[in-house]
Amino acid sequence: MTQITDTTRQLTEQTLAEQLKITDREIEDRKQLLGFTREDAEVLASLRGYIRTHLDEIVDAFYKRQKMNSEFALLIGDSETFRRLHASMHTYIRDLFEGYYDADYVNRRLRIGKVHKRIGVSPKLYLAAMVQLESILQATIEQAKGNNRTNCQQCRAASQALHKLLMFDVQFVFDTYIHSLISEVETTRSKVEEYASSLEDTVASRTRELERLSRQDPLTGLENQRSFYDHLRRELARAERQQQPLTLLYLDLNRFKQLNDSYGHKRGDEVLQLTGQSMQSAARVSDICCRYGGDEFCVLLPETSHGDAINYAQRMIEHFSQGDCGEVTFSIGLAQTGPDSFVHGDTLVRQADKSMYRAKAQAHLDGNHHIDRNGNTLVSIPGKRIETTGEKKPPATPETSDPSIQIISIHD
Repeated sequence: MTQITDTTRQLTEQTLAEQLKITDREIEDRKQLLGFTREDAEVLASLRGYIRTHLDEIVDAFYKRQKMNSEFALLIGDSETFRRLHASMHTYIRDLFEGYYDADYVNRRLRIGKVHKRIGVSPKLYLAAMVQLESILQATIEQAKGNNRTNCQQCRAASQALHKLLMFDVQFVFDTYIHSLISEVETTRSKVEEYASSLEDTVASRTRELERLSRQDPLTGLENQRSFYDHLRRELARAERQQQPLTLLYLDLNRFKQLNDSYGHKRGDEVLQLTGQSMQSAARVSDICCRYGGDEFCVLLPETSHGDAINYAQRMIEHFSQGDCGEVTFSIGLAQTGPDSFVHGDTLVRQADKSMYRAKAQAHLDGNHHIDRNGNTLVSIPGKRIETTGEKKPPATPETSDPSIQIISIHD
């Protein structure tokens, strides 16, 4: 946008001749090519007085012929436009016989071309009009010079000079036509390129958005299973390359089915969303929280030993317990690989899944949150207990208090 503004400012500070790079030398070269000499200019200037005297007649005769052309009549359109064109033709004919054909004269010719292009005068209409104008002016010159032999020679010289000058003018008018067409093409191309660039940005943005949506669970905002396995492959490769531990937590919700059956899927969705929020609240920037499917979740903890992973799980459980979680608790399986030896990603998932099922077996007995690794219950944290009498009611938010955490074992 800044570049366009600067270009526009430069154009408004230049004459049309400067924009088209038409110099004084170029003007003289064109005159020489047409054989238009100083003598030609003097011959035309000698007719100035007579032409001015008959100027209204010439212009009226010209537009009388033009009005007979239906295309031209449509271009004129209204009386105000006709009045302006009439005045412009007066000025143009006076200029033809002034005897000065310099840069100012050329700029006026270029403006004529620009106006004609703007109002839609096609080259064929312009050339037809110039032929008719030359015919009228030639007849006027003949009247001015009379019929004697000397005057006839002067008449031929004036007619030839006029023809050269009109061809000189036509060149510049056509230069403007061509320049305008090129400018339109360049402007259109610039707009097309800008649109194409914008379209590319839009497509790229939509593609990124679709990619994000294809990798994200819409309910919880966590990464989905597909994204989990992509992250698992990358994090395993990085951990092995840097000789750092990688820990996986595999989570399952206890009593979730009962909550769904008793209070409906909307209530179940709220607990799933709370689970996602709790996982993310305890996570570092480098940690990757995923919904594996249904009420099962996974957390990848790069550069994390199982001791630090337990700390993460405790923070997550604390956040979860402070929310409206009902009597739902977590069964968490923990599996670590590295830093000395590493297992395949599928193996790591199976190990964490197996530990999760052992934790779930314990949770069935006492209803607590359980964290298990390789068959060893590492942490047991009591869940909420909600008293119900008779009719089932949605669980009320309990008073917040620190859960009673029982560290059973943190050894391998």
